[in-house]
Amino acid sequence: MPQSSNFINEYSLPNVVENKSSRSSKMTIREYKRIGEGAFGTVVEAVLKYDDPNKQQQQQDNENENNTNGYSSTSSSSSSEWLGPFAIKRVPAQTEYKSRELEILRFVNHPNIVSLRFFFDKTSSTDKKVYQNLVMECLPSNLQSEIKYYRQSKYTIPYPHMKAYTFQLARAMLYLHGYGISHRDIKPSNILVDPNTVRLKICDFGSAKKLEPNQPSVSYICSRYYRAPELIVGCSLYTTKIDIWGLGCVIAEMFLGKPIFQGQSPESQLKEIAKLLGPPPNSFFFKSNPHYRGNMYTTKLFTGSIEDRFKQIFSNSPPDAIDLLMKILVYDPDTRASPRRVLIHPFFDELKHKDFKVFPRGSNVQIELNLFNFSDYELELLGSLKDEFLKK
Repeated sequence: MPQSSNFINEYSLPNVVENKSSRSSKMTIREYKRIGEGAFGTVVEAVLKYDDPNKQQQQQDNENENNTNGYSSTSSSSSSEWLGPFAIKRVPAQTEYKSRELEILRFVNHPNIVSLRFFFDKTSSTDKKVYQNLVMECLPSNLQSEIKYYRQSKYTIPYPHMKAYTFQLARAMLYLHGYGISHRDIKPSNILVDPNTVRLKICDFGSAKKLEPNQPSVSYICSRYYRAPELIVGCSLYTTKIDIWGLGCVIAEMFLGKPIFQGQSPESQLKEIAKLLGPPPNSFFFKSNPHYRGNMYTTKLFTGSIEDRFKQIFSNSPPDAIDLLMKILVYDPDTRASPRRVLIHPFFDELKHKDFKVFPRGSNVQIELNLFNFSDYELELLGSLKDEFLKK
């Protein structure tokens, strides 16, 4: 927690809404570090304090209930004053329609999805525009930083961490996709992690949308390196399987230490994919976008089979990891593995062993992970695969 002299901005607002209770309270917000900036807006690290001590006590009681989700209350002076730290995402307020991100974050409740704690609107003193502020739990790192850390050390993320992170990511997708919600921007920088506890949470729902059957959505979505092939060719009736493609790209990046497909343009991105999967079949273009007129890369760009190509690219990876990637990184979204199929893959068998433990980064003290505390809803989503999943 920063000392009071280190903060960059402090202000009080009369109507800060606590997400869980929907109660509005007067609170003081102290921002002390800028942690992100982009076209979407800015993200700052901050702490909050109720101006009414009675409200503080109510919140303290809520904090005690929520400790299992990794929330904490800390302070520079007294642990009963400041709440946080939190990450506050600030974006221009939507006046014409409800903010989709706020709506989704208020709805979701899952251990592997970042949780919204408070939200408020605030008029900027610089441009006089109204900005929406989403106050979310804060984790110390993200997967992009973790991959970079190990790459600079000439290593890849340890397999036990990799399996635990991938499992948690797939579990979050099972939950989201069960409600028809597609994140639409899965990439390492949008995946928060805590290397000390090997916990993972998906963040940044600015592009997320509940996909309705037969209702078109914009195809120019997802960051290019992680964009599913059907989006590249202009498909507008896509499914939540675009997130699964992103999952495959993230897994591949953990193994390789760099993005697997690095096209310099949307069209060359398809060429990079064809270097691993071979030429896209004509049926893929017909199903995705019959009006596509771009390069179809019909010439095979490598010798040997696709499986040989996977083994060549992922030469230092175990066979079960290569098999999982081959089930995820496929052109046809209908045959691309679903979250529940991913979760029962043998790649994760090690996680089910009672003696499975991991070492946090830089520590020789093992920790146990509680990865299988599935809710009844999650188990229901597994359907006919539930029994296979629950086998120990």
